[in-house]
Amino acid sequence: MNLSELSKQIELGRFERLVSDSLSEMFQNANEIESRFNQVITVPINLSEEKGFEILELYYTASWFHIFEIVNVPRNASIFEIGAGDTVYIPKAMNAYSSGNGGNYVTANLNKELSQRFREKTEGLNLSIQIIEDDGANILNHLSKGSMEVIAFHHAINDIIQTIIAKIENIDTINNNWWEIEPQLLSKVMEYHNSGKLKIATYDAFVSLIDTCRKLLKPGGYMVFDNCTYAGYEAMGYSSEFHSSYINMAREWIEEAGLGLEEVELKSYDKMWWMVLRKL
Repeated sequence: MNLSELSKQIELGRFERLVSDSLSEMFQNANEIESRFNQVITVPINLSEEKGFEILELYYTASWFHIFEIVNVPRNASIFEIGAGDTVYIPKAMNAYSSGNGGNYVTANLNKELSQRFREKTEGLNLSIQIIEDDGANILNHLSKGSMEVIAFHHAINDIIQTIIAKIENIDTINNNWWEIEPQLLSKVMEYHNSGKLKIATYDAFVSLIDTCRKLLKPGGYMVFDNCTYAGYEAMGYSSEFHSSYINMAREWIEEAGLGLEEVELKSYDKMWWMVLRKL
């Protein structure tokens, strides 16, 4: 979401429920708010700044909240998130958006450590929250077709690609600590990318997952993707430039596959970092 617009709306109190007390003390006016955002929401993301994690969370929860409003998601909507891990921006945004109107949030995760941290972080939210212990590719074994208004892909394209490569390379992503094996996964992804084999290796599985999610959506429902590049990738031998191209790569592959999804362009959302698709 455009940082200037977001800052002005925060100053006006529009996202008051999402702004922590500590951030509220820092945010004196729209110019100050925008300056704080500009120090963190960079390419790559800079979390070394004061309250960097809180500012990043506010940016994403407010941005998703705003998308729910723009596309008129029902207040009691059912949302399925791919690859949430222990990141809770989407349920927090939905919790604020639903305002106690019975929103339903579901994610799928096989990594028990990440799932436990997710449960701890979402405890107390006024949402129905379900974690399905299975691969997201198998979600139709657990949820009915046409049952979701929104499928959320927060920073998830990279996780999907890494997981596909992990299966090919026999890397255990279920029982290992994700953050400990991530450098190995990133290295493998780069090997496939640099050799020109990434699309050959991952396209079919990626498109199959997107098609599964399309079947899960109600007619007129939305898939929403975001992407961000964190500092530190280059030190792992991983290309930030490549990572920053994930939305465009996904856009090309989904369009090529002809899955019956149309892109909805939203004002103030950069197409390099955001993509919203509507099920026809």
